[in-house]
Amino acid sequence: MTAPSSDTIAAQPANPLRIVVVGGGFTGIAFIIHAIRASMGGRNREFASEGASPFTSKLERRLDFALVEPAAELGRGIAYGTADSLHRINVPSDRMSLLADDAGHATRWLIEHDCLDPGSTDTQGHHYVSRERYGAYVAATLRATLAAAGEHVRFTHWRASATAIRATGAGYEVGLDTGAALDADRVALCFGHAAPSLPCEVDDATMRDPALIANTWAPGAFERIPRNASVLVVGTGLTMADVAVSLLGRDHRGPITAISRRGLLAQPHGLFSDTADFLADGPPPATARALLRMLRNRIARERAQLGWQPAVDALRFDMHAIWRALPGHEQRRAARRLLSFWDVHRFRVAPQIHAALQQAIATRRIVVETSGIACIEHTAGGLRATLRRPGGALEQRVFDAIVLCTGPAKNIAENQLVRSLLEAGLARLDAVGIGLDVDPRSQLKDRDGNLVPGLFAFGPVTRGTFGEMTGAPDIARHLERILKESGGTLLAGE
Repeated sequence: MTAPSSDTIAAQPANPLRIVVVGGGFTGIAFIIHAIRASMGGRNREFASEGASPFTSKLERRLDFALVEPAAELGRGIAYGTADSLHRINVPSDRMSLLADDAGHATRWLIEHDCLDPGSTDTQGHHYVSRERYGAYVAATLRATLAAAGEHVRFTHWRASATAIRATGAGYEVGLDTGAALDADRVALCFGHAAPSLPCEVDDATMRDPALIANTWAPGAFERIPRNASVLVVGTGLTMADVAVSLLGRDHRGPITAISRRGLLAQPHGLFSDTADFLADGPPPATARALLRMLRNRIARERAQLGWQPAVDALRFDMHAIWRALPGHEQRRAARRLLSFWDVHRFRVAPQIHAALQQAIATRRIVVETSGIACIEHTAGGLRATLRRPGGALEQRVFDAIVLCTGPAKNIAENQLVRSLLEAGLARLDAVGIGLDVDPRSQLKDRDGNLVPGLFAFGPVTRGTFGEMTGAPDIARHLERILKESGGTLLAGE
């Protein structure tokens, strides 16, 4: 069996509860933190530093976490793995605490560790630190939690990918791509978004062309783009915003064209709201059309005084109840017709990035066009893109470089681990078909809709069930709530 990394804490406890966590990005680390806190009954101040004191376990069995994550650094994933200081968290740090009852937890750590660069703070005094620094906060909170747990918890980081899960008489066996297999009493699926899929036909020669950047998060992805190069960015969402500020930060002089089928740009922040009052004690809408009507009416009532952002936030906080009340065919209709509009209003961009984008658009350093893409081809003079204009007309243009920012793939069944679960009948897709079907406590449902003991899924992979489970604060609150409400017995199976 392949040995794990050296990131192992505490001696092996007797008869531990073996928990395999698949995915070491934000969701996986947040799960471990809140699972420990719920089972141990810790108070938030005990986690403010890495020198925290041990506390008493509520469970008779100790916890043995095996984290399966190929990356060396934990708590980052795609979102917080960027090394570009211009890539900032999209909401202020006081809304990004891992602990619901301590809103200042993240901000205190960031200040104490000198993570506020000169451009972090906006005119309202809110801090939008680099995502790299926020990832460091997540990892540090894990270390503090493990230190506080002491001998009650064992933690091992396996640098591998999970490829299969098999039910055994005693629980589950999680197969790794290294050939190793981990025995588990509980398995928590915490992997994030699926890898991006190609938005159009791309042949092998074009894929090998260094001018085509399919992975915007690869180290040095933009260093090979000359400053005077013409660049096509496919996609106009948050990833495009990151690409734009990276190019502009390198003093890129060539024309940048950003395209998407709807031409929707990430929206700016306004007033923040934490009030879950969208339904106002009334019944949830029964159709996607009725939901859209309710949102438009709410915005119309409040826009003059508050702006549209509080209305969107109010819907966000009531989303789980609203989404569960929609029939499956209406969920699919909402996802198909409204999801792209919802995303650009729900997932808003940091003010520093929004200002840079608006200035670049105003000076035509960036041009945003409404267009799809039908094909990308390698030519002697550059990359030829076949654009599909509104109405269906095709237009061919040549660019020096093309950057793909079309977001994660929608077909989650392409994931080898997910495919193994589906084939074994241990899981099924949600009604929308974009993730795994779970109950309100995130327990997996099998192919017949029955709960699968000991198997859980958290984070973006459950968005189709809950309607909203993509933002870090939403994931952390969901994890904290269900684990805290169970007092740790969710893991114990009591």
